[in-house]
Amino acid sequence: MGTFSSLGNHQTTGSVGVAIMAGVGSKLAFQNFETDAAASELTGYLTINGSLEKRTIDLGTLPQTQGSFNVAFPNGTDISYFNTVVVRAGEESIGQAMIP
Repeated sequence: MGTFSSLGNHQTTGSVGVAIMAGVGSKLAFQNFETDAAASELTGYLTINGSLEKRTIDLGTLPQTQGSFNVAFPNGTDISYFNTVVVRAGEESIGQAMIP
């Protein structure tokens, strides 16, 4: 699993990995995720090297702002093109983790 590093002035911790679930599809598994960002909603993006300027996949609103949870990526997504997940609170990136 990849470990989150903080971005900006925020503390973001936890880890993320790819969970392949038979019959259900693949998902990103967030474990022990936590941030000090004061946001009621967080969004996630699959990126190449953490850049939001290049090709990205919008994962939408995360189902929780802390804890352990799974986030599905769109059907047909070739996860091998992406190596980093970036989490944002509004327009501010608050954390990122490499996807192993």
